[in-house]
This record gives sequence, C-alpha cells and structure tokens, in this order.
Amino acid sequence: MRSLLQVALATVIVGAPATASADAPLRLDTVLESVERSHPKLEQSQRKREAAEGKAFSARGGFDPKVALKGKWAPVGYYETAQLDASIEQATPIWGASVYAGYRLGWGNFPVYKGDLETQEYGEVRAGLDIPIWNGGPIDERRAKIATTKAGVRQAGAMLDATALELQRAAAEKYWKWVAAGRQLAIAEALLELARERQKALDAQVDAGAIESIKKVDNQRLVLSRETKVVSARQKLEEAAIELSLYYRDADRRPIRPDEDQVPERLPEPRRPGSGELQRAVDDALSRRPEFEALDAEREAANVEVRLAKNQRSPDASVQTFVAKDLGSDEPELNPTEFGVGFVLSIPIPLRKARGALREAKADLAGINAKLRGLRDKVEADVRKAHVALVAAHKSWDLARRQAEAAETLADAERRKFREGATDLVVVNLRELAVASAQSEVVDAAADYQRARADFRAAAGRSPIDDG
Repeated sequence: MRSLLQVALATVIVGAPATASADAPLRLDTVLESVERSHPKLEQSQRKREAAEGKAFSARGGFDPKVALKGKWAPVGYYETAQLDASIEQATPIWGASVYAGYRLGWGNFPVYKGDLETQEYGEVRAGLDIPIWNGGPIDERRAKIATTKAGVRQAGAMLDATALELQRAAAEKYWKWVAAGRQLAIAEALLELARERQKALDAQVDAGAIESIKKVDNQRLVLSRETKVVSARQKLEEAAIELSLYYRDADRRPIRPDEDQVPERLPEPRRPGSGELQRAVDDALSRRPEFEALDAEREAANVEVRLAKNQRSPDASVQTFVAKDLGSDEPELNPTEFGVGFVLSIPIPLRKARGALREAKADLAGINAKLRGLRDKVEADVRKAHVALVAAHKSWDLARRQAEAAETLADAERRKFREGATDLVVVNLRELAVASAQSEVVDAAADYQRARADFRAAAGRSPIDDG
C-alpha cells in the first residue's frame, strides 16, 4: 500500500494541467485574460496609443478649409466708403497646391489710387490657385506631420503589444511561482500527516508497553518540526498569491488573491525541447517581436523628416493664378473678366536653418538604423539565452525526478524495516526528509521549466501559453 507521502506527491511529478470547472483550480489562461482586460500598465499603453491617434487626427487639421470674413465702413470723411470681403481657402495634398474662392463688395466714393477696391453693384467673385514649384511641392510641413503622426500611431500600437507581451511573461512567472508554492505546501502537509499517523501508532504501542516512551517523545518533536515547515510553506504561498494578485483582477480591476484550494493539483510534465525549436524561435522573434515594428515606425518618421529637410533647402518658388468677375452694369470698365498669373521667389541665404535641420534628421535616421541592427543582435541573443535556460531546466527536472524516485524507494524500504523493528525512527525521519527534499526539488525544477518556457516563448514574440 502506498504511503500518504507517495499519494500526495504523485500529483506533483507528472501530468497535464487540470481542466477548468466552476470551482476548478486557477488556470494560467485565466490569469492572462485578466491581464489583457484590466492590468493598469496595459491600460496606460492603450491611452498612449489613443493620444497618438489624437495627434494624427489633429495633423489632418492642416488641410481644414479656412474661411475669412472682413468688413470696413468709413461713413465720415471726404470719401465715404464701405467694403465687405469673404473668402475660403483650401490646401490640398496634391503637390502642396492650394485653391481659394471669394466674394467682395465695395461701395461709395473711392479715390483713384484705390480704384481696385471698387466693384459693380452686385460685387465681385474671384478664384485662384497657388502651386509651389520646388519648396513645398514634393512634401511640406502639413503632409510631413500627417505622415509622422501616422507612424507614431503605429509605434504606439507596437509598444502596446510589447507591453502586453512583457506583462504576459511576468504574469506567467508569478503564476508558476504560486503553483510551486502551493505544491511545496502540499509536500510539507503530507510529511506532517505521516508523522501524525505514526504518532498514533506509537501512542498505542507505548500504552501497550511494547516500546519505550522516549520514542513517542522523539516523534512528537518531529511533528512540531514539520508543523513549523508547514507554517513556513503556507507563508510563502500567501506571499506568492499576493504577487499574483497584481496580474489577476476582478471585473472592477481590483486584485484577487487566489485561495489555497485554487492551486492546481499538478504541474505540467516538462517536455524535452525539440531540435529545430531554437531556429524557429529565432525566426519568429525577428519577424514578430513588437520592438521591430516600433523601430520601423520610428524610422519611417525619421525618413519623412529627412525628405522634408532636403526639400526645405530648395528655393521658395510658386506660381499663382487668379480669375475675377464683377457682377452688375454700373461701371462698364469693371465688366471684363480678369485673369492673371504671378510668380514668387524667395531664397534664404546661406540656408543654415535648412542645412542644419537636414544634418539633424540624417543623424537621427542613422541612429535608428544602428539601433535596429543592435536590436536584431540582442533579440537573437535573448532567444538563444532563453533556449539554453530551457534546456538546462528540463535536464534539472529530469535529474530531480530520478533522484526523487530513488529517495522514495529508499524511504519505502526504511519504513518496512521500522515496522519490523530493524531500524529506528531517526533513520526513517532522515529518509522521509530526503524524499520531501527531493520532491521539493522536483516541484522547483518543474516550475523553473515552466518559467523558462514562458521566457523562451516571450523572447520569440509568443504568448506564454504553449501551443504544443
């Protein structure tokens, strides 16, 4: 018949995770769902993305139409005049061109040198077009701002994904620490129960005069010692539950400290890492890690700044055209339709502002490219390092398991000898402590493996939940 210690610890060594039910043990995927739904750091990253979206929306305001209305009335003086002018201007993303349309009305007596303010009785309508030839043609500040803020939204989204990945990894680490603490408590309680069961048998033997009473006292010492270990193990479990509660929250986003009875009955049995798993993980990391997406978005914005700085070194030259028509018949000389073409050229010398901005933008871009190269090397190193830790964790678990099996075999033999009177309680206690210590190492090794696998998967840009 198997000992209580064997029965209690068999659930620690092998087996798949417990399945969920209404009052089932807490599962890792439940914790990860809570992280995604309610963790403050994730919410903070979401707000940063919303702020980036707000900036992008604001940047599009550079192409909002502008309406202007001006009026002037001079009722006192040699010339009694009044003017009304309304216009609307619309910038376009097509080569930086802008169009405008307007209406003006001027009435009264205008001096000859202000005759351009006079209109026919129904006013004048006009329209025009302003086309930059060089500076502001291929790109201008409005279009650059839209492009950079759009890249900013992409970068904020990537940082949100990076935050989520790191929180999942951290949550998995705290979860397996909590599970291991629960299993360690089960080991301590099973060891204590063995001593209590033996105490009952010893009490009966002492009462019958079969053995000396000192053996009873010695076992009572063992009971007290093992009760102390249970208290210590329960303390560690409660501390681990508090740490886990930072990732496991209720619908109101308040931390939940899982109960002792929610600890799964077993840790998943570690599986040997596959031969091609490392290279697949490296490839996944280089294509899936959100840090690359964030840096790529930053590089995109830097490229826009370089293009803008190059363009701003160009002369500020533009072609302007307009057409105007007076409505009415009071002044025949105002009847003909007007059409005109203008040209504007402005060259800042020696272009120090534009040249300095270009040097700055190029330096920023070169820095981002260097950072990207460094990130590739670091990510690959992270994956390889995590794989080394995973392989070592599996080997450690396998050795601990084999040691635990040997310790249990020796303990079984020693207990049989004790029942036959061929050994004493001290040796039995040492054997049982050796079993408990070995099984504790199995639990720690299994938990270390699960944490190492979560780190390995996170390094590859994957969720801690193993897809097999």
